[in-house]
Amino acid sequence: MSERVRIADQIVPTLAHGDAIGNDAFELQRLFWSRGVQSEIFVDEAKPEVRAFARSWRDLRPERAAGGPLLIHMSMGNDAIDEIAKLPHRKAVVYHNITPARYFSGVNPAAERYAEIGRRQLKDLAARSELGIADSEFNRRELEELGYARTAVVPIIVDWSAFDVEPDPALMRTLSEERTSIVTVGQLLPHKGIHDVIAAFARYRERDRGARLYLVGSTAMSAQYMERLRVDVERLGLDDAVTFTGTVPIEALVAYYRGATALLTLSEHEGFCVPLLEAMRSDLPIVAHAAGAIPDTLGDAGILLKDKTPDGVAEALERVVGDRELRRGLIEKGRARLAEFTPDRVAERLRDALALAGWALPERRTRKLAVLSSDQRCGIHHYALSLADGLRTAGHDVTFVGVRHLDGRDLGAKVRHIASDVDAVIVEHEHGIFSDIPFIRALLSLWRRKIPVVLSMHEIEPEKFHHFRKISSALHYRPRYGKALEFVRAGWVTLRIANWFLRYRAVLALMGALPIHHVTHSERSDRWVTLLTDDPRKRERFPLVLVPLENTTLPKDDAEKRALRERLDLPVEKFIFVSPGFFFRRKRFTQVIAAAPRDSIVALSGTRSGNEPEYFDEVREYIKERGFTNVLVNTDYETMGQYVAASDAVVLYYEDVFQSAVAAQAIWAGLPCIFSEARGFEVYHGAGLVARDSGELAEHMREIQKPETYARLRARVRYLQRMLAPERNADRYLTRIP
Repeated sequence: MSERVRIADQIVPTLAHGDAIGNDAFELQRLFWSRGVQSEIFVDEAKPEVRAFARSWRDLRPERAAGGPLLIHMSMGNDAIDEIAKLPHRKAVVYHNITPARYFSGVNPAAERYAEIGRRQLKDLAARSELGIADSEFNRRELEELGYARTAVVPIIVDWSAFDVEPDPALMRTLSEERTSIVTVGQLLPHKGIHDVIAAFARYRERDRGARLYLVGSTAMSAQYMERLRVDVERLGLDDAVTFTGTVPIEALVAYYRGATALLTLSEHEGFCVPLLEAMRSDLPIVAHAAGAIPDTLGDAGILLKDKTPDGVAEALERVVGDRELRRGLIEKGRARLAEFTPDRVAERLRDALALAGWALPERRTRKLAVLSSDQRCGIHHYALSLADGLRTAGHDVTFVGVRHLDGRDLGAKVRHIASDVDAVIVEHEHGIFSDIPFIRALLSLWRRKIPVVLSMHEIEPEKFHHFRKISSALHYRPRYGKALEFVRAGWVTLRIANWFLRYRAVLALMGALPIHHVTHSERSDRWVTLLTDDPRKRERFPLVLVPLENTTLPKDDAEKRALRERLDLPVEKFIFVSPGFFFRRKRFTQVIAAAPRDSIVALSGTRSGNEPEYFDEVREYIKERGFTNVLVNTDYETMGQYVAASDAVVLYYEDVFQSAVAAQAIWAGLPCIFSEARGFEVYHGAGLVARDSGELAEHMREIQKPETYARLRARVRYLQRMLAPERNADRYLTRIP
């Protein structure tokens, strides 16, 4: 009898931004969440851009072993794999192919060594794994030869949302002006056959003198191989016809796929070859060498060459470039071929693969849900609405229930009106929204009606609870009477403290026991959630989803951004920094002002805080006294989001923060940021610069204006936009619901 999969954790030894293996792991994770399965990604090393989305494999808890398979992704040897193999979990290997070490010989000694280690580790895992999953038939046969008892093919899932961008306009113009543009995409490594590409292109160019070749891909591991390629280009007289682009931003990659004439791939060894799918989706005809997994991935959607001699390749390119009917047929076949790689089709194949080892992947279920939070225009209100929208996009039936702040009667009435047939209530909880005792009554009401509750806590620490504050205040009372009376008074205060303590602990115990799932969004809250429960199976921490700016439509291009600035009376040509939100002293606005270059603009877009109203006046006085003419203060709530959209970068130089809805809004708006070292910003570090002190803040406010730095950070922001999208993460809230 098959065992229902409840947990499917994954190990990716080295997790990197934009890497096909990492992307596949993230898409598998999303697939598992959509079916109510918990899935975390564990690593030995994670690059900075993705560090927030993974944990060290040493944090993998033993109690998760009973929930389902531990998927170990293999694409290269790693020093940690031998220890990971000893974990008590039932294991399945997800094999992406390990390039044979011989291809790195004399080129990259480190890669050669770890390729050899990886082959040995892959073989060792055969005896410890219940299933071998390969992303191609070519890789599956290799697993079978290594002794894996059960094997199956589950293709890579590609997140196509990354390609839904406007192609680089300048590059598109260049490509459109060329008669023939041949593109090769992938790392510049010996087994990719780049030297063969250059030789074949030289032969083809003898008959098409205006043709150009673009070699698009990373050179990070190329080592001495790059020198060989440059020598080949010079020897063949192709200096003005071949471009080594290096790694390019997604807009440029999309431009190459959409603007080129053909994709040419002459690899000698491929485990899958994602560029084939990317070319098919872009309606780009393909010429490829029939090596490794290329026939498995390409099918009949391109010209497959058994022989990659320069003459044979040149002839194939001539046909693809010049035969319109052939091009049309290949494009149509490419579109049809992509149907085998949709998420739904991959999910079917994953279900069948897991069944071989006795694991049953649940079917996707749509749920009827209520999201309960603030009804006032504030950060957590907008966050709850964004989550609700993400759940709706994922297909769920969602009702948003807003309650007045600290109004127990309103909370009770709203909870009573939640329909009894809802599958769960998600509570977005923050200090100042719910009074403790009425909130416990609401939880008890839902518990009695057998409605599961997911409690998402944005701020949790002892000081956030009413009775703890009463205890703290009572402990520090001041004597006002004579000694005898004070002695009696001390006994009375002791009794009151005992009463408050019992109430405090009762609130904590019930908040821990009644919900089925406790979600936190910061290291700080995660540290204190153990006040509620010591059961790690109920606790989970993950980042906030993105939050749209209220009353804001993002400008589509530079012209719209200029028009927005003119409407807000902002300088059109200046670089604008914005620090949005309530005026709190911990946001250190005066230091931001002092650090800003005088030729830039600083916009403080926020309102006076009820807790620290005097700080607003202090900032205004600071600006006046120091004579800052490059600082604007906007207090109009209706236009605060528009000020962010009109800016170039967001500065969040806070002393401390739990987590930041403002940062989530900045990422939604596509803006790079400058952060302080506050732990609550760590998830966003990949999309900005981190200032440790006011000196670094000033340096970063100059550095971020450099075009190359700004472009690099914008690319990372776009990555975070996909990773933190509500529609990607909303299902994660539902993985504990029965």
